Amino acid sequence: MTASRSSTIGAGKLQAFAQALLASAGLGEPGATVVAESLVWADLRGSPGHGVARIPQYAAWLASGEINGRAQPRPGLSLPALTVIEGDRCAGALGMQLAARHAIAGARKAGASLVLLRETTHTGALGFHTAHVAREGMFAMAMAASGPLMAYHGASVAGVSTAPLSMACPGPCEPIVFDMASGAVAFGKLMQARATGRPLEPGWAIDAMGNPTTDARLATTPLPLGGPKGSGLALMAEIACSLLGNHPILAPALLAPAAMQRHTQNAWMLVIDIAQVLDPSRFQEHLAELAAAIHDLPASAEGPPRLPGERGYAEACVRNASGIALAPATADALEALGRQAGIGAPWA
Repeated sequence: MTASRSSTIGAGKLQAFAQALLASAGLGEPGATVVAESLVWADLRGSPGHGVARIPQYAAWLASGEINGRAQPRPGLSLPALTVIEGDRCAGALGMQLAARHAIAGARKAGASLVLLRETTHTGALGFHTAHVAREGMFAMAMAASGPLMAYHGASVAGVSTAPLSMACPGPCEPIVFDMASGAVAFGKLMQARATGRPLEPGWAIDAMGNPTTDARLATTPLPLGGPKGSGLALMAEIACSLLGNHPILAPALLAPAAMQRHTQNAWMLVIDIAQVLDPSRFQEHLAELAAAIHDLPASAEGPPRLPGERGYAEACVRNASGIALAPATADALEALGRQAGIGAPWA
């Protein structure tokens, strides 16, 4: 079947299908379950660039060995307030799950804990992991670093990663989750624009010659958000996640021939136990006062003002009720993978 329109599927069925595809591609448990859950989490919140559209890329990385489907990430250095986890090229979501677990445990002992995750792979939506920490009553901040995907300010080619950053804290009902990339457009969103043929906004990307373009088919490199601010943040992500973890990515990738490059990432998570700083109920009082003040601001043309994560939770409620609509190109690609593995698509 070739999808002529969006295929709509319930989140539970889509997650089971994603898990089966990842397992058939060679991703062992619990990695297949964790990755599938994180991808569907992104689709539910209207971020398909980090959703199940990534599965064909995961399958290719598993086939090439760039993702170690049987990896067993484990702590190397382990202190109450600092842990270094050896990722062994594990699926990023699996490594981040372990990083969050150690950061939470460390914060309960020391008040705050930092975890470095070295030599992992695509971490996906970092908000998935920081939201999990926030549900444990803690504040979380996470960053990730990867190969050169985004132009460095002043350069006409890719020099840094898009360096995602997420922060989250417990909220009145759902965690408040801030999640961003340091690029003017996330690389996953650029990939989705290519697949759907949508034009890009001016200032989002450049082509192979270093010229600005709004044609997603010609765009090769995202531009940094805020020029030197975005590229500076991405450079610091490489220092914090990669150099501190003794696993540099950017310099080797920029200095070595392209044929020698392989997909790899590093990540960094900081967790603070709110209960050891102030009474959690007092923190929620402060938060409720702040949220009310933000919501009461006069709305602009792009309003009303919302807290980080509110749009995503609203969209997730709608999609949990009505299903997730996959783009035709995504549905086609997943069906093709399913046919190869003898797994039928739940919408076919």
